[in-house]
Amino acid sequence: MNVCLEVKNLTAGYGSTTIVRDVSFSVDKGSVLCLLGLNGAGKTTLLKALCGLLPYTGSVVLNGKEISHLTGAKINHAGLAYSPQENGVFAGLTVDEHLRLARRFDANNWQQQEELLELFPALRERLSQHAQTLSGGQRKLLNFVMALSSGPSIVLMDEPTEGVAPVVREQLVEALKVISKMVSIVIVEQNLDTALALSTQGHVMERGRIVASGDVNQMHSSGLLEKLLAV
Repeated sequence: MNVCLEVKNLTAGYGSTTIVRDVSFSVDKGSVLCLLGLNGAGKTTLLKALCGLLPYTGSVVLNGKEISHLTGAKINHAGLAYSPQENGVFAGLTVDEHLRLARRFDANNWQQQEELLELFPALRERLSQHAQTLSGGQRKLLNFVMALSSGPSIVLMDEPTEGVAPVVREQLVEALKVISKMVSIVIVEQNLDTALALSTQGHVMERGRIVASGDVNQMHSSGLLEKLLAV
């Protein structure tokens, strides 16, 4: 079985307002799947539902196990991690304190975090700095490493390159290429160049539904992405 995550007929929203409607897709092990769409298409709502932050109907199966009834903490323990779009760091804590909070205290995940820091030297050099002194790009890197520190089988990333300097974006893309060999990734990304560099498969969302699916580079070459995204 090569499927890491399988989503069937997921519907979610906020209160009585439905945002995501009857979405189904799967993610293969060791792959990068990109969710594309204009603002308000439902991409972030979908990720929040998958990681247990929003109630939903439908089925979500992670590594062959149904997780739709689990709490967010248990979903994370089962192997699904989330790196949010918004700032998820604590201003008064150092980088090292964040990483200690994020990892489970066993030898394997400690070693994994050390390997991650090799990919992000900007964080390794700032272990003693408080998060409030980091740049926006460095805080995003910290969010990402924290999400990966629990040793997940899949990580959901929401706009990881938004608002970061080009040099940080390039560093993040290169690191993700390495990490995608070890963990599956679902990425919401507005930067089309980043999506093209990372993804093979993609889904375009519109008004809470998936309206197009396929190889990201092929959809780009055919002009379909430009038409749907108006870029």
